[in-house]
This record gives sequence, structure tokens and C-alpha cells, in this order.
Amino acid sequence: SFALATLDLEDNGVVISSFFTKQGNRVYAKPIIKGKSEFSLSKEEQEALEKAMKRIRELKTRKRK
Repeated sequence: SFALATLDLEDNGVVISSFFTKQGNRVYAKPIIKGKSEFSLSKEEQEALEKAMKRIRELKTRKRK
């Protein structure tokens, strides 16, 4: 399983996740608008989103210096 969030500087983007079970593999893509999703996020997806948003904040802070 994995979850990956890709965002622009406005916190818009997508969370892509893959979950492997005995029945097979499922891949999901959930849109993110201003740091939020209209779809419920799994714990892994939420963690990926939070990490991506933290990185965006760091980049914004670095650009201001």
C-alpha cells in the first residue's frame, strides 16, 4: 500500500493511493482543493496530504527570504 500527495503552491492537487488486499489491488485518485478533499481520506492518505502541505509551507517560507 502507498499514498502520495502532489500539490501546487495553492494546496491544489491530488492524492493517489494504492491498497493491496487478498481480493486484489485498488488504486484511487482523490482531488484536493485548497488542502481539502470532498472525499473521505484514509489515515495513509491524510498523512500524505499533511506532509505535502507542510513541504509547500516550507517552500513558501524559503521563497520569502
